[in-house]
Amino acid sequence: MIASAPRRRRSPLHDATLLQPRRPAFWVFVAIVIATSIVSVGQQSVFRQISPSGWALSWALLALYALPVLFLVYVLDLYEREPLSLVLGALLWGAVAATTLSGFANDGWGLVVARVGGPEFAARWTAALTAPLVEETLKGLGVVMIYLIAPDEFDDMMDGFVYGAVCGLGFAVVEDVFYFMGVFGGRPNGVLQGFFVRVVASGLYSHVLYTGLVGMGIGYFDSRRQRRPLVRRLIVLAGLSAAAVLGHFLWNSPLLDLFPSRPWSGADLLLIPVATAVKGLPLLGFATLAVVLAHRRERKWLRGALADEVGGPGISADELAVLAQTRRRRTAVSEMRTRAGGRAAGLLRRLQREQVNLAMVRSKVAADDDPALLEQRAYCGSLRDALRAIPGAAPADAGIVATDDGPRDR
Repeated sequence: MIASAPRRRRSPLHDATLLQPRRPAFWVFVAIVIATSIVSVGQQSVFRQISPSGWALSWALLALYALPVLFLVYVLDLYEREPLSLVLGALLWGAVAATTLSGFANDGWGLVVARVGGPEFAARWTAALTAPLVEETLKGLGVVMIYLIAPDEFDDMMDGFVYGAVCGLGFAVVEDVFYFMGVFGGRPNGVLQGFFVRVVASGLYSHVLYTGLVGMGIGYFDSRRQRRPLVRRLIVLAGLSAAAVLGHFLWNSPLLDLFPSRPWSGADLLLIPVATAVKGLPLLGFATLAVVLAHRRERKWLRGALADEVGGPGISADELAVLAQTRRRRTAVSEMRTRAGGRAAGLLRRLQREQVNLAMVRSKVAADDDPALLEQRAYCGSLRDALRAIPGAAPADAGIVATDDGPRDR
């Protein structure tokens, strides 16, 4: 008889859900989202009345853009997927709260710029002088709200990046609807043109990047509390936030503006991607480098956290070699499915996930005999036993052997 996989209660070290009625931040989040959603829904209703076909097309096209981006951002965290309720909470904040509050704040500061600089100056510079600070502050506030609701979910910089990028994605989608309906006329032809300009040509350089960097700074500030002095954490937070604001400023400013004047012809449409790349590629390169370095830091953290666990019931040296590399984890699961079927592959994937959780628990507890750590070790061992009880399922480490030069495939 095949042993069944053990069940597990949720770890007490993680909140793992947006619904936290005992935390005041949850009720502040709910109140702000409800209040701003009234305004947001009213605005969308107006757009729908102006052009039902254009409004529906806008949302359909943006869904084709947003869903793949949401998935890609969600899987960027190499080892621990963020709870979906928190990810959706960040998306909701960006789409509803941040857009609505930014609209009011940008209008107010726009009047200040017009009074100080005059109409001509305001026409050229208002968007660059107001939106970057206002919008990155309000979107960043959404990441802070998620942290206050579920602080234990912020284990590293990549956690902050995921929540920030998703918040920025929600903001970008709703803002694009505003542009499609207001700037590009709202008719289907105008919506298609707006989609090309703001998504096809510009989608790589949008709010996803800006707020992702802000979130990364917040993630660093929180997760390095025990290892880095306050001043250094503040410098990193301020530096990443400043990069986001400066990238946003350059995008909105008339500097390096190679956009052709409207109305656009076919040749002009070919120039638009070049114009957006000139403004957006530097920040995209910076953000890509930041994510790569954060991934390296995650791998180093995983190996360090599990170093003292190797050889115990939770993980072996060969399992750690596989676990540290995303490609090897996927390959091991695929090979297990081939050898022993889908149930064995699912158990292996679950074992890998719980071994990452073992690293999380190990990094959070003070004693080697902490009950949570003992429980996690035993749970990983029981998953391995259940996996090996399946006919045809080789040990989880069968595909890797250790050498003097490091692990290699057999």
